[in-house]
Amino acid sequence: MPSKPLVDLQARLREIDEILAARDAICPTGAGRPAQRKGAAVIAGGTVLLSALFEGFVEELFELAVDRLYATTPAVTRNTLKEHTSRKNNNANVHQVNTLFFYLGVPWVMSHPKVQWRKFNNAKVQDRLGKLSKARNELAHGKNHAVTKPMLKAWRDFVWRLAGKLDEIAADHIQDRTGVRPW
Repeated sequence: MPSKPLVDLQARLREIDEILAARDAICPTGAGRPAQRKGAAVIAGGTVLLSALFEGFVEELFELAVDRLYATTPAVTRNTLKEHTSRKNNNANVHQVNTLFFYLGVPWVMSHPKVQWRKFNNAKVQDRLGKLSKARNELAHGKNHAVTKPMLKAWRDFVWRLAGKLDEIAADHIQDRTGVRPW
């Protein structure tokens, strides 16, 4: 069973599908340069949104895991930890994801054996997340970064796959520490 943050991410990723469809409506095959520029702007916005959706997932998963792992710790103490970690994340790059999971007791999660799949070893997963993060940063801060529709679709699928792996790792860790499967 997936966590609530993963279920929520799945619903939110439909927004990326809507952006991809909107891009096609604005820029059909054979469209001229004005339509291509509008289509590129839609894809750029989708890239920033996708990165934000993944960031939100990671933060929500971290906060849920903190509450499950440290349920006997006063809420004020747990909230202080969240204030100084997930709520100051600003981007879900490899370093930030590793740092949040380190607080949970899972060091260097982005190198975890479960954070890989067919044709994606840990290095490739980290590289792909790094490229999404770099594109997001450049686009969000007004720099040019060419992102294509196939690239955004591939990143969307990648984010979904990576989120599922992180969700599973968090659940396994919580179960190992508490004896109860959290979700």
